[in-house]
Amino acid sequence: MKNKILLIAAGLVLCVVNASSQTKTKKINYEKNPVWIQMMNDTTANFYETVEAFREYFKDRAMPEEPFESEGGDTFEKEIGLEEEREGGEKSKREIEREQRKPNPKEPSYAAEVRAFKGWYQDSKLWLREDGSIIGPLERQAIVDRQQQELKAIEKANGKK
Repeated sequence: MKNKILLIAAGLVLCVVNASSQTKTKKINYEKNPVWIQMMNDTTANFYETVEAFREYFKDRAMPEEPFESEGGDTFEKEIGLEEEREGGEKSKREIEREQRKPNPKEPSYAAEVRAFKGWYQDSKLWLREDGSIIGPLERQAIVDRQQQELKAIEKANGKK
């Protein structure tokens, strides 16, 4: 009997240790590897987790500059939590660091991927469920079709009056 209890307790301890080490590894991987690229292309990835991976990756890196980007015109970094909202036109610590930091030629800039992420972010947040899952293309189309049918029914009802 004692052996069974000891075995169950040891199994629980291993599960807890494994779960906590996986969480720590995931965070480290987000900081070192651009896993957000694969995540945004994965239709089953969680929106919040993907944004967290992006945020962690660029936390200590400069975002690639966009051509024709006006100074202070891009609110994307503030929206995803990379920069703090400042009043009175003050520059944030991140903005000052970005201006002083020189790009590392050995590290890829991921400019095209960041542009794609911005588009993915804007599109996905419109089709977001509370749990962070994103409504897929078939379900999106079903929603649009249902809304069109409802509009036609309303137009038809108003036309008969």
